[in-house]
Amino acid sequence: MGNIFCGIVIASACRRNETAAREDLPVKTLHLLRHAKAAESSVDATDHARPLAARGTKDAKAIAAHLRANGFSIERIYASSSQRTKETYDAIAPALPGVPVAYRDRLYLVDASDLLEFIQGLPDNVGSVMIIGHNPTFYVVAMTLAREAAPGQETAMAALKEKFPTGALCSLQFNVAHWKEVRARGGTLTGFVRPKDLED
Repeated sequence: MGNIFCGIVIASACRRNETAAREDLPVKTLHLLRHAKAAESSVDATDHARPLAARGTKDAKAIAAHLRANGFSIERIYASSSQRTKETYDAIAPALPGVPVAYRDRLYLVDASDLLEFIQGLPDNVGSVMIIGHNPTFYVVAMTLAREAAPGQETAMAALKEKFPTGALCSLQFNVAHWKEVRARGGTLTGFVRPKDLED
């Protein structure tokens, strides 16, 4: 009986140690924000130059309010150089004062493998990054990286699997010390918010 009790105590201690070890791991956080709803294409403008529609501006401001209300901590923003991503950033910028932004032509209509390569090349002195970009790549990359949903985020995971709509924000955490260690099925979904989720 004593041996059984000792075994239970040891097993319990091991589980506590494993949990503590996981909690002590460094974390990298990635936020993928798809640009908000854009205006329809016109004969006078390229796709790159398409601005936000009125609904898109409203949706981006709703995401900004969500960021502010939930105290998002973001250290660096990278965005596609398209007009609609720039205007999406302009709408959320007041919620993230002082966070530097860099526009990259590479992120305009980037494919999934190149976006993953971009993520793996992020500077290690930055722990939390937002990328503002486009579908279908964001959907493919989010589904590729998300291994599981954090507790309470099962509904968010189901919504992500269904669709990554304009203006939606997907948040993933990785227990890695270096961005180059980010791998397929290596992330935990900590949030997925769509503009319609924020409607009154």
